Amino acid sequence: MAAVGALDAMAGNGLASRSSIPRGDPRLTLKTLALSPPLRLVWTVALFIGANAVLDRLGLGSAPATVLFVTRNAVVALGVFWVSVRLLEGKQLREAGLDPGRAPQELATGFGLGAAILSAIIGLLAGLGAYRIEGLWPLDPGNSRTGWFALTVLGLFLVGFAEEVRNRGILFRLLEQNLGTWVAMGLSALLFGFSHWKNPGATVWSSLAIAFEGGVLVAALYAATRSLWLPIGVHWAWNLFEGPVFGAAVSGNSVGALARGELTGPSWLTGGAFGPEAGLPALVVGGAAGILAVVWMVRRGEVRPPPWVRARRKPEAPVSEPAGPPTDAASATRTGAVLPRS
Repeated sequence: MAAVGALDAMAGNGLASRSSIPRGDPRLTLKTLALSPPLRLVWTVALFIGANAVLDRLGLGSAPATVLFVTRNAVVALGVFWVSVRLLEGKQLREAGLDPGRAPQELATGFGLGAAILSAIIGLLAGLGAYRIEGLWPLDPGNSRTGWFALTVLGLFLVGFAEEVRNRGILFRLLEQNLGTWVAMGLSALLFGFSHWKNPGATVWSSLAIAFEGGVLVAALYAATRSLWLPIGVHWAWNLFEGPVFGAAVSGNSVGALARGELTGPSWLTGGAFGPEAGLPALVVGGAAGILAVVWMVRRGEVRPPPWVRARRKPEAPVSEPAGPPTDAASATRTGAVLPRS
């Protein structure tokens, strides 16, 4: 959170130089085009892809499921987000959803919500006889269970942070500027779901399931609050309780620490090798939570129309004062003064 404030303080000079271009200068037209919402999306995505390509080329954090890998993803996501928000839009990071002052309460609320959703999913599976605890998660000799669990807590926070900044802070937010809230929610949810396509045990169904039960939920929470901390908390707790706490696969990955869970039954129920996220209970519970989040978003008035719809809406004409100095009667009417009788 301190890094967010430090990054915000670094871009003042560049923004001032851009704003000094006089009106009517041809450079202003070019700048307006280059920084239009569609091209901001292009530049931001290109920067994200390019930064990861360079790091892959250098071999920095390219091995998945390592501390260096998740740290790199979080740093790249934050860096690209900063460039997009501060340099391309001229805004503060807090205006785009990373307000450090909102972090403690919203992270805690999101964490509680994510823990409750995942516990309900596992509870349904257990009630149907498809989940049971087989003991403690096996660790390598010499490893401390407390230390390993603490490492997974930190690592999964970084995973949630990186994926929410990338998928909601960057993709959803920029898609919303170009296409409106509803289309942005659908596209960002699908991109989020299919970003897990290469995970172990992934299928088209598992990707669609994550898009619906997870992608819609966190996008609606971000849109409703215009803050990334609540979705980050949900994402963090979802992964933490699914893997390290209950001992199930997290999007196909084995991230155990405490309990060793055992899932038995058809894959449509348990999610198969991909884990509970691809099963029916997760679809029902996560989908219901997502629908409630969408309703909350709508009631808060946070649905933003596409730019072409906004352009067609004519603003109301301002009420103008009559020209010339006010008469004594008009002044008395506005001020409530009593005029003397003649």
